[in-house]
Amino acid sequence: MRLVIVGNGPGGVELAKRLAGEFDVTVVEKENIPHYSKPLLSHYIAGFIPEEKLFPYSREWYEERGINLLLGTEAKLVDRLRKVLVTDKGEIPYDALVIATGARAREPEVPGKEHILTLRTLNDAKLIKERLEEEGEITILGGGFIALELAGNLAKAGHTVRVVHRGRTLLGLDGELSEIIMERLEGAGVEFHLEMNALGADEEGLKTDKGYIKGRLKVCAFGIVPNRELALKSGIHAGRGILIDDRFRTSARDVYAIGDCAEHGGVVGGTAKAAVEQAKVLANLLRGADDRYDFSFRSAFFKFADFGVAIIGKTKGSGSWLGEDTKVFYEGESLVGAVVLGNVKKAFRLEKAIKEGLPID
Repeated sequence: MRLVIVGNGPGGVELAKRLAGEFDVTVVEKENIPHYSKPLLSHYIAGFIPEEKLFPYSREWYEERGINLLLGTEAKLVDRLRKVLVTDKGEIPYDALVIATGARAREPEVPGKEHILTLRTLNDAKLIKERLEEEGEITILGGGFIALELAGNLAKAGHTVRVVHRGRTLLGLDGELSEIIMERLEGAGVEFHLEMNALGADEEGLKTDKGYIKGRLKVCAFGIVPNRELALKSGIHAGRGILIDDRFRTSARDVYAIGDCAEHGGVVGGTAKAAVEQAKVLANLLRGADDRYDFSFRSAFFKFADFGVAIIGKTKGSGSWLGEDTKVFYEGESLVGAVVLGNVKKAFRLEKAIKEGLPID
């Protein structure tokens, strides 16, 4: 069976790894380099890891597994009638096609946005690293995990770091949890400017509705835009992302989508962890085995400087503290979510308990 995967990010590479040997696997990737870890880019910018540590798999790794890796190749169109992927380097026939094109960084829509960088690719990271070495300071726009990971690592590395965020809370969490995370990051040297909207930028700084913030290096890190263009050009249904059902099927026969480019029930995955877990389930489905992915359950594990945060399940409403490091959330009698601060082992145990409806200690 000919399996063609468009995209070599966490979802695409996991799927290729699981089905290599059983399927004739081709991976089409428009970047010119093999798979690299995007969650580690802020560690690379901070100087904690060298560039080579971003690459878990060499070109030889793909060859040894019989994966046909086509780098520097852009997918242009899915010809659904002929079951062919049209690329800028020629046509590739498929029996099953998986779109795993990920997402790009959301750009700020303000005057002077050319003075604000974004972080999504290795090239972005190299440019930020180079500029940071010149400037020694950075202003980061956003209050999500990409912004906070970058802020934490760069503060830990000794740089002056400012975070500008339009909201009052971080990571979609409540005020109490946001305050704890903020205090830990402030302890590492991060300076927060909350409830502040960017109005524009110039070479020397950022214009906001609460005044001007000086700083030549500015990075926008507030969200993603799913790469759905291949689907749209091919007549495959898309909303914010490529629309899929609970078996990752798109509106086109034998065409699937996973990871940040895919949308299910109005939600886009948004993390490498979700993309990898989706790839594991889709691998089983393509083998003909019965498996399912729980789209209603989401969890993410982050590290800001040396402070770990796990967000598991639904974390809205008023929670209650379970010890000093864990806040749990209920719907009626059912435990539906938790936020764990610092304790990774506990986070994994709670994730399993919430997922499977098990009692907790």
